[in-house]
Amino acid sequence: MKINEIFYSIQGEGVNTGIPTVFVRLAGCNLRCEFCDTTYTFDSGYELSELDIVNEVKSHTSKWVCITGGEPFMQDLRALTDRLKTEGFNIQIETNGTIYRPAACDWLVLSPKNEKKPDNRMLNKANEIKIVVDSQDTLEKASTFEKWGEYHSVQPVNNREDMMELCINFVKANPNWRLSTQLHKFIGIK
Repeated sequence: MKINEIFYSIQGEGVNTGIPTVFVRLAGCNLRCEFCDTTYTFDSGYELSELDIVNEVKSHTSKWVCITGGEPFMQDLRALTDRLKTEGFNIQIETNGTIYRPAACDWLVLSPKNEKKPDNRMLNKANEIKIVVDSQDTLEKASTFEKWGEYHSVQPVNNREDMMELCINFVKANPNWRLSTQLHKFIGIK
């Protein structure tokens, strides 16, 4: 698999915020969002076998693994997720949802981006819908995703103050939604 990085930290976004997590960041993305905070994943990475990835994950104490990117579903995740499940890990995958591929997963976070609509099969599997808000227009489209997922959150792009205010007002007016921030950036960790 083409990996960008593997690191151990605290989940900083969404419903699982605060959980110690091993992050497996895959290289490559099919979208090029102008607000992306992981542009370094677009083209750079190194090859690592699924077994080597699992061994690296096992060297940390958490039972939670977050497979993210870029866009993780650009690669076939089945062998990796099957090995992780065999080892007893809980798997969270963060995706833009535009590519459908089967993979073992305990928690699927779908974060729609740009104008590219997510695949309905991915929307139907999503546990959590997380909208990254970079404009009033993005926020106004959030409600179109309410019928999918159990949890719904809006997250101000890069914790920007102006977008934070929009998100707070949106959540106060729409109590079925939650506010997600990038906690890791506030507390200064990866």
